[in-house]
Amino acid sequence: MFYRYEIVNQNGNQALYLYLTMNEEASLELGECDATTLENKVKDYIKTRNIDYDGDDVFIVVDGIIVKNINIKNKDINIEVLDDKSDYFNVNYLVTLRRDGMDYSITLRDYLLGVLFHNNCYHYPEEVIKALSILYRTYAYYKMEVDGFISDHDLFATYKDASYYKLLFIDNYEDMYKKLENAIRDTDCFFITYNNQYILPFIHLVNNGFTEEDSRYPYLEKRYSLWDLLSPKYINIREFTYKKLENLLHIKKDEFKSFKIMELTSGNRVRKLQIGSKFFSGEEFSQSLGLTSCDMTVLINDNSVKFITRGCGSGFGLSISGSSELANSGCSCLQILDYYFPKCIVKKYV
Repeated sequence: MFYRYEIVNQNGNQALYLYLTMNEEASLELGECDATTLENKVKDYIKTRNIDYDGDDVFIVVDGIIVKNINIKNKDINIEVLDDKSDYFNVNYLVTLRRDGMDYSITLRDYLLGVLFHNNCYHYPEEVIKALSILYRTYAYYKMEVDGFISDHDLFATYKDASYYKLLFIDNYEDMYKKLENAIRDTDCFFITYNNQYILPFIHLVNNGFTEEDSRYPYLEKRYSLWDLLSPKYINIREFTYKKLENLLHIKKDEFKSFKIMELTSGNRVRKLQIGSKFFSGEEFSQSLGLTSCDMTVLINDNSVKFITRGCGSGFGLSISGSSELANSGCSCLQILDYYFPKCIVKKYV
């Protein structure tokens, strides 16, 4: 089935790549494999070829394109159970929601439903929705402990009442509602910490093949997420006239001749750039132009400037595209969180 293999070592992480050509025989063999069968085939290949590989991740490459990722260790994740006198259950824990300067109390369950609906989470695999439920629940615990309220337009978790979506999705609302409600129920009282502190819910749609690290948040690590490269949202192109750029950035056409990327992050995203006498952070620049990512290629032409960006979102934390692939490969929500937040611990209040 596989005609060669390659072990890649980058930044201390090992990954095994298995290559095959999609002829008719291989197409039938791969198409008939469920996740368990494919995992067993991979393990047999490693064993029979005496491949010295002790890592977790295996990537299936067909004619030069990564089509599958398998975690061959598929390890169980232990949950730390905390006996707490407070009531942290979905239906009992109250969240104070601040909207237009007014405070309202709603149950944690209703809060999570509103956040998950707003972020279109009903489209995702069930284990991904569960992972997101844990992250957003953690944030609710954190904000209530630190601030005593959560804004309905919070940067990390925008909320809109679930009933709003009943009018938008008349035919599918009940199924969507049940799917989200089940994920919330199945993860009741689960949350995630780093050094016994609640973490922030860093989530993005698609990255450039790696998640991003940030020294301000030591639980954010650079992680392989190469299946994101296959997402239809991976490449985005935007073109601006110089007049439009002048309106947005207050920079003249001639100044773009000195466009210079000053610094990159470890994940190959722009950290700092200069145009003429002006300096921008990569995040500030991307937001000013409505670009989808700070990983960019810039093409400066006579009449316009074209930006080719890779990924969609900050690149921090959990990748929706990557975690969906992990879920489709048989990983649980706990394994997904462990992959993207390896320094963190999932806990549960009882």
